[in-house]
Amino acid sequence: MLSRSIRTGDFLMFRYILPKINNIFFVVNQPNYARWLLRYHDNLLKLKETHPQIYENMERGNFGIQRTDKSFSRQPIDLTLEQTINADAGRRLTGVIHFTNSISARQRWCKSHEIRSTIISHTYEMTGLRKHQDVTADLEKSSIRRDSSHLQLFINAFTKFVNPFETNIDQQQLFNISSGKAASQAVQDYLLNIEANGAKLREQFISECTNSSERFEKAIPKVKIMNFSTEISNKTVKSGHKVQEIKMQRDLFGRMLGLSLDHKIDMEKMLCYPITPLPMSMCHLDGSVHKTDKSAIVKCLEKLYDCTETPKTLDVVIVDGFFLLHIIHDIPATFGGISQKILRILTSFKAPRVDIIFDEYFSPSIKDYERVRRNEQRTIEFNITGPSQTRPTDFMKELNNIKFKQSFVKFLIEHWATPEIIPIIGNSLIKLNYDSCYSYIANNGSIEMTIDENMACDNHEEADTKIVHHVCKLETYGKTNVLLKTSDTDVLIIMLGNIDHLQSDDLEIFMELGTGNSKRCINITKLHTKLGLSLCKSLPGFHAITGCDYNPSFFQKGKVRPFNILMKNNTYQKALADIGDAHRTGLRDNVFQILETFVCEIYGYKNSSDINAARFLKFCATYRSQKKCEPFKKKIKSCDPSTLPPCKAELEQHLLRTQYITSIWRNAYLRFPTSLTPNRNGWIQNEDGLKFHWFDGDCMPQLVLDAIIHEHTQQSTERVLLDNVEESEEYSATTTSSDDESSEELHYSDDE
Repeated sequence: MLSRSIRTGDFLMFRYILPKINNIFFVVNQPNYARWLLRYHDNLLKLKETHPQIYENMERGNFGIQRTDKSFSRQPIDLTLEQTINADAGRRLTGVIHFTNSISARQRWCKSHEIRSTIISHTYEMTGLRKHQDVTADLEKSSIRRDSSHLQLFINAFTKFVNPFETNIDQQQLFNISSGKAASQAVQDYLLNIEANGAKLREQFISECTNSSERFEKAIPKVKIMNFSTEISNKTVKSGHKVQEIKMQRDLFGRMLGLSLDHKIDMEKMLCYPITPLPMSMCHLDGSVHKTDKSAIVKCLEKLYDCTETPKTLDVVIVDGFFLLHIIHDIPATFGGISQKILRILTSFKAPRVDIIFDEYFSPSIKDYERVRRNEQRTIEFNITGPSQTRPTDFMKELNNIKFKQSFVKFLIEHWATPEIIPIIGNSLIKLNYDSCYSYIANNGSIEMTIDENMACDNHEEADTKIVHHVCKLETYGKTNVLLKTSDTDVLIIMLGNIDHLQSDDLEIFMELGTGNSKRCINITKLHTKLGLSLCKSLPGFHAITGCDYNPSFFQKGKVRPFNILMKNNTYQKALADIGDAHRTGLRDNVFQILETFVCEIYGYKNSSDINAARFLKFCATYRSQKKCEPFKKKIKSCDPSTLPPCKAELEQHLLRTQYITSIWRNAYLRFPTSLTPNRNGWIQNEDGLKFHWFDGDCMPQLVLDAIIHEHTQQSTERVLLDNVEESEEYSATTTSSDDESSEELHYSDDE
């Protein structure tokens, strides 16, 4: 509204919005802006009585400058001065500051600037050289291409992180878009009530200034700011037998390296340590992991190999149950109605057999982090007593409650065995996989419910691997078209990695991707043939190492470039194909060494097989000083560690997680896919579930840790002293910048 009021010259809107902006200044601890904007707004309210001619000019919109004929193009006066007089003064050839230091000459140059501009404009107009405004410039093809490109980058950013416009996002919950982490209740209360709290502080300040003329210049108490950065917890660093708690800060890595230089520690050896409690190549400061666009690999495959094909007939359809619940529209009012609607959707495929697959919920689980990030609740009990029970008002919100989802699936299992389902199920065979695989078929006026032990997959938690398990267990007697209905990239990757374990060669597997106009079917069987067996077997391991729901991605490395590297190297393909079973074959050390070389190449060091060496080379390439007397640049203390590769200790835990995930994905065709446990394989178990275990061993050398402890003690002392003098310093700064108006009493009336 502030920008609109200036651009349109709307003085009433300008005066109306200033207090609302001032509310923000009060609540985010900007005391000088808050104090003097309040004075400025008070002057505007009294302008009609104190300066009626200026008030008339302001009403005509003369608090902004319009330099073009376009509407909505006024600009603030200070910005216009920066772009005209100040810019002209600073030009290398014609700017006054480059040919004279005389103050009076510079003043004459500024005062005559308007006259010179008028003469130049008149000359252009008389000679016909003045260019007319082209109001259709935004419709030029180049402008459309540019704007479309910017829009696509904006959409891709949401796809890469968290899309706040998705229907399955809890509309009552705040999420950090960059990390996808749900805000705590304290942060939500602060951010959602920031304007109301700011208004209270502003009104309190006005009341205090009304009661005392001296209050205006006194310090304004600070407010505790609660945002995502305040949730950054302290982390412990360990070296030898000493442990020190430090706070994760953006410049922490640089400070550690700065201390190393001060103590003349070999930088190459220093970079062999993690240095920070969290690996910044994989994590944000608040502990949330880096994410990447998982669908990028699908787009890459579609671009390389055109495998889009719609099957003419469907013999088997396998549906992700919770995916279906998230896209369902016009949800009935009762649970019985929802159950019947789901069944009607399944039978609408006109396939003889339809399988619907639901996730199970194990505890502890490698999905614990993702569930916390999505703010899924586990403790809220929910009971469904029968089909006539009314559903919750916000059904989609309840899908964030694990207990609700468990109760709902159990209700479906029981309800689909009742006689009222007979007209809906018809001649179809329905299978529901949850804790067991339940089969439903109408026979002689009743529903026969049996348990299919062949399709049971007790140790599978994710619907993704259950779907692939169902496909691998299909027994056919002729060509069979199978459609997988899910939007998850993981299913495509896992299916390609297990297609060599199919029990029948007559299967033609399709997968439906996208929604709306982007909906299409991919022929997975044809895609597998074009990619080749070796590359397909490596895809689950590749997907896990480059970033998935359970493993962080390397900062800004994505999947496209690593995939291009993988396609050209059979050694990497074999290592990623074997990593899932490396704990049984005894080849883990060899596989890890090959994958360390692969990660080095991802970071641009093709000829390096040592990640610590690549880390040091990357650091030198960025921060090596050109001066012989200085080994590194002085800006080292503000370096960004996210761009550096992880150290060997961090990469080892990353590869252990990759091994565990791949062992599940590559063996999805088995009832018991892995003998590994997540504990000590990249995760560690505590009372809250499984947490990422980032590295073994010391965080940094002992000498640097001693320096940190000394610095921490010194900073604590300085902070106490700073708190004592802070108020007096702020008061001094305020009184220095005050003018004659500050001695006036503040008479304020709000016209909001």
